Amino acid sequence: MRATGEVDGDPTGAVSSRVRVLHALRDSSEPLGAHELATHLGLHPNTVRFHLGRLEQDGLIQRQVGHQSVPGRPPLRFSAVPQPNALGTRRDFRGLAEVLAGVLADRVPASPELTEQAGKAWAQRLMETWDGPAPDATEAINMLVDALASIGFDPQITSDRYQISLLQRHCPFLEVAREHRDVVCSVQLGLIRGVLERLGAPVEVTRLVPFAIPQGCLVQFTAK
Repeated sequence: MRATGEVDGDPTGAVSSRVRVLHALRDSSEPLGAHELATHLGLHPNTVRFHLGRLEQDGLIQRQVGHQSVPGRPPLRFSAVPQPNALGTRRDFRGLAEVLAGVLADRVPASPELTEQAGKAWAQRLMETWDGPAPDATEAINMLVDALASIGFDPQITSDRYQISLLQRHCPFLEVAREHRDVVCSVQLGLIRGVLERLGAPVEVTRLVPFAIPQGCLVQFTAK
């Protein structure tokens, strides 16, 4: 089972794809739907839906309900919102992260369930606009890569005939993780599991190995 796609081996793929979706909407004289964008950009519709959700969360695009000509859910169409800074600016929350991780480490050293639940809550926030059909294993892993890249991770998919793995080559909370590894890695595990659960993915995490290799942490998956 091999995960393929534009983000495989390309840590900038998630961001560049999102920019392409945004530019396509800005260049269009009328609102566009996910399938139209997917055809135009050569992306999978599920990937486009994910990017649309993130762009809408960031206030860069707006949705409208199209006219319904057949029974079923009315089609959604999207248009760009004029904004000078297309991707916004990143803020430094390291100090807050250090304080919160320290408190959790002191108060609940033997309760990884709580920190993992925090990660799952983060995943729900990250994926709250997702309303697409359940993806297959390949799509799900690639969408997970998109989600992780969008918040500062640098994931790389590796696979063999037996298992898919994800190498986290960059952790945006590395300095905090060195001091409070159990807390940060448990939150990260909950985040990954939460994203896959939200997608209804047919794969699940078997384990997360912090600093498994010099390049970063290793996350391993298996089919359900």
